[in-house]
Amino acid sequence: MKKLTVLLTTLLLTASAINVSANERPLFTPFTTDINFPNIEIRNIIFMIPDGMDANGVTIARWLKAFEPNTGYVDLSARLRMDEIISGKIRSYWTDGVIIGGIADSAPAATSMATGYLTNNRFLGVTHYARPVANVLQAAQFLGKSTGLIATSNIQHATPAGFSAHHVERNRYDIIGEQQVYGNIDVVLGAGLQFMAPPFRQDGENLIDSLVERGYQFVTTREEMLEVTEGRLWGLFAPHFMLNEIDRHLMPDQPSLAEMTETAISLLSQNENGFFLMVEGSKIDWAAHGNEPVALMSEILAFDEAVGVALDFARQCGRTMILIASDHGTGGVTMGNRQTTGTYHSDPLSRFIAPLARASGSFESVFFMTAQNSDIFPQVMYSVFGIDDLSDEELAALQSAAGGYIAMRETVGTILSARINIGWTSGGHVGNDPTFYSFLPGNQRLVGLFSLTDMARMVEIAWNVDLSEVTALLFNDAQTVFEARGATLSIDDTTPSGAVMTVSRGGDVLLVPENKDYVYFNGGRVYFSINVFSAGRFFVNREMFSFFP
Repeated sequence: MKKLTVLLTTLLLTASAINVSANERPLFTPFTTDINFPNIEIRNIIFMIPDGMDANGVTIARWLKAFEPNTGYVDLSARLRMDEIISGKIRSYWTDGVIIGGIADSAPAATSMATGYLTNNRFLGVTHYARPVANVLQAAQFLGKSTGLIATSNIQHATPAGFSAHHVERNRYDIIGEQQVYGNIDVVLGAGLQFMAPPFRQDGENLIDSLVERGYQFVTTREEMLEVTEGRLWGLFAPHFMLNEIDRHLMPDQPSLAEMTETAISLLSQNENGFFLMVEGSKIDWAAHGNEPVALMSEILAFDEAVGVALDFARQCGRTMILIASDHGTGGVTMGNRQTTGTYHSDPLSRFIAPLARASGSFESVFFMTAQNSDIFPQVMYSVFGIDDLSDEELAALQSAAGGYIAMRETVGTILSARINIGWTSGGHVGNDPTFYSFLPGNQRLVGLFSLTDMARMVEIAWNVDLSEVTALLFNDAQTVFEARGATLSIDDTTPSGAVMTVSRGGDVLLVPENKDYVYFNGGRVYFSINVFSAGRFFVNREMFSFFP
């Protein structure tokens, strides 16, 4: 059988060897193993990101899945769906072109995975010189494939934004959201309703109205989502973020990550050319930031269920590749802490796992149940976690945290972790190498040590597409080209997220609005791709230059 043998590479960096320029990708050296892609078309790619998940968290989640809380029985054969496709490790880091950062943030990490470029902290979809570069989702569109984004955070958050936007500040949800709406993504599911319209949007635009005008079905409940069987879909199920899976009974109108994944695959797979889908388990990271073990386990296991949906589809389809990689670790969680230093030789597994198994909710349940009455913490902590012996100090800490989402997460996390001997090294990100998972047609793997940037390379290889060619089509310095052709150019950037470039020559006038996929030429609207305004310059589709030959 004819095979295409592809030499995948890994990035070997030291502080003295790094050399990254504005228009070049990082230098690579060949990896030691040839990877044989099967002689089968890879039509679809599902890219799954368990944000902030490291191997220690997965270990605890696997034990939790194996533990029977009523009897204490441990099923040693129990496995996570991710375990079926373990493939290697990922080196996670960032660079600004001068230094190497050993602990990555979500924005540069997502950019690395989506574009193949390392970049600065907080940057999305741009090099460290703020030049926009194409991502793998745009490459899929270039190939005529359908595309989708899923997150349990607001969809404008750093990881989904890294696959759908181009800007130097990850918190500019106004710009990110607008680029997503006008980016022609076929299916978008997650949260972030409050960032779609005024008063948040200072430009006055209602992006929900814009989506409906562009022919999207827009839904806000699980039931509405499940009723959609074809067409383009946006679903936003919460103002800011969706609840942890273990707390979702409090808001049953929110779908699970697995249900969103299944819906997206069902819609996107109707395109005979195939699809690209990015699925993020966003709140794994959020739980780990707060050192809250129940929330962390909830979100790892919810992500694993979504992996099962994707894997079942891929095995049935026979034309789908799955890539799973965390962007970084968060929290530095361990099963065991200093209190177990001299006891672990006799500690049963139940010491760590039983309290997690009997929890009926996470800190979110405590937060919502006590929002109107901070006097009921003893009853709530018992009903949610089975804790019936709160100390005076613990009770005072809970009452002090009442009404504060972050404060409640950290307070409950501290109480739970101390009682069940779960250790943490950080409230932020950590420099661990996350586990890499992959699935290719024929039940094959991509095995080895890879960098975040290799994820984009794998997409290029699978689809025989060059991201630099897509960049050359989508993102050209408008000022340089138009002025070289004798046109006059001016930019009005007084409106937030609403800069407009005016280009004129002779009697012809071109208006280029920021973040839109269209321009006005002599008063008529013409569609291209997203116009990006970055570092004071517009970057546009090269076909636009035909207006001024």
